[in-house]
Amino acid sequence: MINRILKTASPYNLIEVKCNEAHPNAYKPHLHSELAVGIIQSGETVVAINGANYHLKVGDAIVIMPYVIHNCQPVDIDNWAYTMVFLRGEYQAQIMAQLEASMQIGIVKLDEAMFRQIESLAESLKTESDSFMREVVLVDCINEIVDCLQRRVIRAEDAQMMAIRDYLETHFLESMSLDDMAAQFNINKFSLIKRFKQLFDITPAAYQLQLKVNYAKQLMRESQDLADVACRAGFFDQAHLTREFKKSSGLTPGQYTGMV
Repeated sequence: MINRILKTASPYNLIEVKCNEAHPNAYKPHLHSELAVGIIQSGETVVAINGANYHLKVGDAIVIMPYVIHNCQPVDIDNWAYTMVFLRGEYQAQIMAQLEASMQIGIVKLDEAMFRQIESLAESLKTESDSFMREVVLVDCINEIVDCLQRRVIRAEDAQMMAIRDYLETHFLESMSLDDMAAQFNINKFSLIKRFKQLFDITPAAYQLQLKVNYAKQLMRESQDLADVACRAGFFDQAHLTREFKKSSGLTPGQYTGMV
């Protein structure tokens, strides 16, 4: 299998379809700003998210919420295929607006019927030339996903940690100080690190770095000047961007821009 990202044509720049990511370095903890819906088409994998492991097999369909740290470990990388559809903008918002807060920090497994519907959606986005037909299939699938979200990931909410996560997402391009953050949220910095990691499986600093990497991906859709992207995304230099980007995605920035 090969790394392959299929990007749909305008006006569907709010959607990406990603198939058959078999590179072993790609299965490291990472996040997406997009809401991702996906299907397992061959093999099995273990998805680690929010301190729990979810065993997924061929025929399973899932939704992974935005900004959730996760990683997938295929049981057999030589027998492993999946398709993910990443939704941004209005398509993401339509689903997120109908979810309770407790559902927005994890993964939701869908039923067998949704596997077939997401499979049809991905095929339509890749091959259907009629834009009206594609969008009807997409909106119909989103409506079905919302209706199907009955099996929920129940995760106790920690309002203080959720506020810190929101702060990081708003200010991730700024310089951070653990002491300043602890004082701002009136919490001991040791407790801050412990509780944040318990809830999100990552430290605040690592989460900030993932947000920078994700922002760099967005900037690369607009510019191939990697030095400029590195500066705008808050990295020390292009080498720093390349190093952290590869750790996160298994690809160099140059390899990524050649695929999107």
